[in-house]
Amino acid sequence: MRAAFSRSVAFGPSGEEPRPAVSLRALALFVVCLVAFAIIAPTLRYAVAQQEQLRAVTANVEEAEARTAELERRLELWQDPEYVQAQARDRLGYVMPGETAYVVVDPEVATGEQSAAEREAAEREAQHAAATPWYLRTWETMEIAGASATGEDDPSGLIPAEEE
Repeated sequence: MRAAFSRSVAFGPSGEEPRPAVSLRALALFVVCLVAFAIIAPTLRYAVAQQEQLRAVTANVEEAEARTAELERRLELWQDPEYVQAQARDRLGYVMPGETAYVVVDPEVATGEQSAAEREAAEREAQHAAATPWYLRTWETMEIAGASATGEDDPSGLIPAEEE
């Protein structure tokens, strides 16, 4: 009976001790991979950052070349005497000898008067302001100020009563 007991206590099929779950070779391979990653990762990150910088610089160069081409085109326009004459007439109001220059002025702008539509709009706004409580007028002015600071038309999406 003693022999049967010794066989049942033996480790494994051939009597060897059980192997650990992670072998020494696998652990060494993992350490080598970890060191390789620690060495390669910063270099790879630097290479990616350089690629992004290269793309940005390339875009800036292309933009500068396009701007240069546009400026060269404009410079060629100024070499044409007819273009220079047209610009002098439009921008500076020059006329050729013997011509008479006429300037048309809008009578409302020249006299400073308001048109009938502008007067009616101002009257409606005054009536609206008189009929609206002070706290609502204050809120409306804050909305207008906020819209002008952000560049939006109307941040609340509300339409004033007189425009509906």
